Amino acid sequence: MTRFLFLTWPGAGNQVPAIGVAAALREAGHQVTFAGYAAQRERFASFPFRVLPAAQRRWPAQPPRDWMPVLADAVWACREHLDDLGQLLVDEPVDMLVVDCLMFGALAAAERAGIPTAVLVHSCPSALLPPTGPWEQSLLPAVNKVRAAGGRAHLQRLWEAWSPFRTLCTSVSELDPLAGRLPAGFTFVGPVDEPCEPSGWTPPWPVDDPRPLIVASFSTGPAWDQTTRVQRTLDALDDGSHRVLVNAGMVDLRRVRVPGDAAVVPFIPHAEVLPDAAAVVTHAGHGTVAAAMRHAVPVVALPNQAADQPALAAHLAERGAGIALDGERASPADIRAAVGKVLGDNGYRDAAAVIAAAIAAAPGAAGAASLLAS
Repeated sequence: MTRFLFLTWPGAGNQVPAIGVAAALREAGHQVTFAGYAAQRERFASFPFRVLPAAQRRWPAQPPRDWMPVLADAVWACREHLDDLGQLLVDEPVDMLVVDCLMFGALAAAERAGIPTAVLVHSCPSALLPPTGPWEQSLLPAVNKVRAAGGRAHLQRLWEAWSPFRTLCTSVSELDPLAGRLPAGFTFVGPVDEPCEPSGWTPPWPVDDPRPLIVASFSTGPAWDQTTRVQRTLDALDDGSHRVLVNAGMVDLRRVRVPGDAAVVPFIPHAEVLPDAAAVVTHAGHGTVAAAMRHAVPVVALPNQAADQPALAAHLAERGAGIALDGERASPADIRAAVGKVLGDNGYRDAAAVIAAAIAAAPGAAGAASLLAS
């Protein structure tokens, strides 16, 4: 039995694959503990959980107007991770660390501690954090400041923080715009889901309803308000010719006008509905994109202008597996036209099927667990 400690933070798409890999490790007989922020305790209730006390003090008591500088200070380039990890390892010795790829202070602390460590990259690295991209340029100075405090070498590129460790990515190279330029030793294991109980949701439409099912799924993260995306999508498809199911995520459903016979719910596991879907409308976060591609369902993307979403949307469009719209400005008419186009052209589903085959061939959660335990 190996004792694993996973370091995590309250993002959106990063938590699902971490839980999925951890569940596979536990099923294989290993011990898994998570460490992160107090807001995550319920999310990780099925595992032992430790709060990172010094970093927690940087977490806002109330949601800020702009999450990005807060996350940079409290998570991505957090000086307190140097102290928190050191104390955790004293209090609860472990055999191996698994660190979220964006927790650069924790990676510096792991490098300093010399304990076996793996990096878990929860999206396509060159969509999430491309070299010389704006996010790297804004974050790199703060990361290097933290690394200097921990006695670690200066980085020229953020990817260099991963290079001392085994790096596992819960995606496939077919979804990564720069797959041929990734660091040596980088391993794609395929998308990873977390174990979910059946939701019990019952579709409101007749079993023999012939209309195509359009699934809309938007961000579950705190950083973006997806209300207008939900409303514009509902308005776009309010013509009676589709079945429409919206996974609204963090949206306050009291602020949404639901037309016709559309169904709007906070969340239903993708695996329950995507096998029957004809198209997906989404913010283009990696989790939803990968779920759609797993089932060879073409995508209409309304990306937020941050994280991996614009790059993933553009890459799907380049591969012919979807259409990328301007997430902030696309009108209901634009969304309606894009959905009609992916439904009317089998080439979109064929392109998605190529990515689906790559996902089916990937080792998945069990393979990731085997690599970590080897």
